[in-house]
Amino acid sequence: MPLHDTTALSGTIQHVFAHRFTIEADGETHLADLGPKGADAFAPVTGLHVTLEGERRPSEIKVTRISAEGRDPVEIHHKKPHHAPGPKKADPRPDMAADPDRARTAAISAGWTVADGPRRKPKHFEVLARRGDGAATELHVDFAGAIYKEKPADPEKWAPLA
Repeated sequence: MPLHDTTALSGTIQHVFAHRFTIEADGETHLADLGPKGADAFAPVTGLHVTLEGERRPSEIKVTRISAEGRDPVEIHHKKPHHAPGPKKADPRPDMAADPDRARTAAISAGWTVADGPRRKPKHFEVLARRGDGAATELHVDFAGAIYKEKPADPEKWAPLA
């Protein structure tokens, strides 16, 4: 089954978990997701017979339309997630040499002042850095020299902060 097929079901709501619920339809139980705004527009209630349409995902049905007798049908528009540009994980290329100078150079080239590190990890380096008078930040730099994660530095982890 390809991902994100459109499906339609009619059945009875069995269990409600905030904006998600299970629906018993055609002898099977399905997990459906209205989203928080969808649940505000159409509150799911145990025992209610509903008809819904939505995108079938591997774990659930993202409901795009739901109706029940005595209630107005509700159209639900799910926002697509907005992810920051760039990779979210280290570049896993095993052929790339783990060069701490490359990690340090990447941080400096991006406008950071390196305070400590780089500290070698299995798939990346961790570098303690600052921008101007800003807070200390832990940078994760993959072996190719790309900064893929920035997070507030933990003073217990980084001795120069103490």
